[in-house]
Amino acid sequence: MPTTQDYEFLLECANVIGVDYDERENRVQVYVSQKVPKDELGPDDDVEHRVQEVDGVDVDVVDSGYGEERDGFDARSILQPVPDAAAGRESRHRPVPAGVSEINANSTAATAGPYPARLEDPTAAVWRDDLEAGELVRLSNNHVYARSNEADLGESIVQPSPQDGGELPDDEVGELVGYVPIEDGVRVDVAARSVERERESTGAYKLDPEWPTGIRRESYEDLRGETVTKSGRTTGVSSATVEATSATVEVNFGGEHGTVRLRDQLVAGYMSEGGDSGSPVFHDETGELAGLLFAGSAEQTILNKIGNVERELGVELLTTEPDDDAGDGDETGETTVPVFTTTIDRTLKVDVDVDGDDSDSGLSLSSITIDGPPAAGRTVPVTITVASASAGEYWLEVDGDRTTFELDDGHDDGDGGYRRAVAADLSISSAPAETIEVRIRGGGVRRS
Repeated sequence: MPTTQDYEFLLECANVIGVDYDERENRVQVYVSQKVPKDELGPDDDVEHRVQEVDGVDVDVVDSGYGEERDGFDARSILQPVPDAAAGRESRHRPVPAGVSEINANSTAATAGPYPARLEDPTAAVWRDDLEAGELVRLSNNHVYARSNEADLGESIVQPSPQDGGELPDDEVGELVGYVPIEDGVRVDVAARSVERERESTGAYKLDPEWPTGIRRESYEDLRGETVTKSGRTTGVSSATVEATSATVEVNFGGEHGTVRLRDQLVAGYMSEGGDSGSPVFHDETGELAGLLFAGSAEQTILNKIGNVERELGVELLTTEPDDDAGDGDETGETTVPVFTTTIDRTLKVDVDVDGDDSDSGLSLSSITIDGPPAAGRTVPVTITVASASAGEYWLEVDGDRTTFELDDGHDDGDGGYRRAVAADLSISSAPAETIEVRIRGGGVRRS
């Protein structure tokens, strides 16, 4: 079956700023900055004509409400002036909840995003050298905390934002400590700041205090047609229906970056304005944290999938702050909190019995075997053989599905190390040719 990326050629057409392919309906949804009468379009800009030339799938053309030709959606906190904040959100909040005014001290105004996120893999993105696995951070967008790649690590973050009266040093709540660079093809617009735990709230301003009830890491296609709700600095609590679940969009970040292409995005209806960037977005029915708001138009709002945020930044979002005084204990009675370090992160094109060549310390990949015919639409079992020089607890993730396991004396490889075969499942989304692309991540689990 096709994927959204197969229809990215439509972004070459005049006014087109986003595309999404709905596999269930065999339909392409095309977002345009303005609708133009069909008789005014040449064949190269007529999206229905170009799609039907290829495969005859259904096409929906959706107006994004700009009323003029545009290069992309707007990042929600770069346009000037940023609108006034909703009542109460421009105030100084201690502890800081998600959804209130917060941004880099050298910028204008935006929104404090989800907390807590625990750093798992400092090698996954750009992180300050002194941060280690296990530390807690708060998230918002790259263009909010890191000024679209322009900020230096260590720059101050203030709550409230400067436009709302925030000043240094009294209103500093942390420093920029990590971010995923904004560049074409990226899946996220995310950055992290440092925290002092006693000054942070795990809640979202004016939302159900039990949210998030969980973190949605998969089954995003099931959100199509569902209601999501956000808490943000400018428009407060607002909700919209999810229209697209794998969209490729063009987004204007201004300055040197201009328009950047982002893939695998959620698109919802209108529920944001400038200054709402960084807002946490929840599935309204379950309370799960599902997205991170970063862009939009007068008709749509663009969200990073929260599972992509975790993977690309190298963090794990938690539903509550870890409690150092309660929980499972080890033999001494001390609390144990798992910290996942990463020593495998590979995307392999595999068929059968493909040997890996990881030689880093920690967990390494020896081989992967697909135990069945890899037909489209099937889930097939795979066997992954991993090795390590040390016994202990480890984790393995195959295309986003994670499991933990032990390496102990029962897995002695006879050469002073340890080796084990781990069973997993692999979903085949499209008909394979000679190879299948599989992303495998893994490493050790430290209890602290």
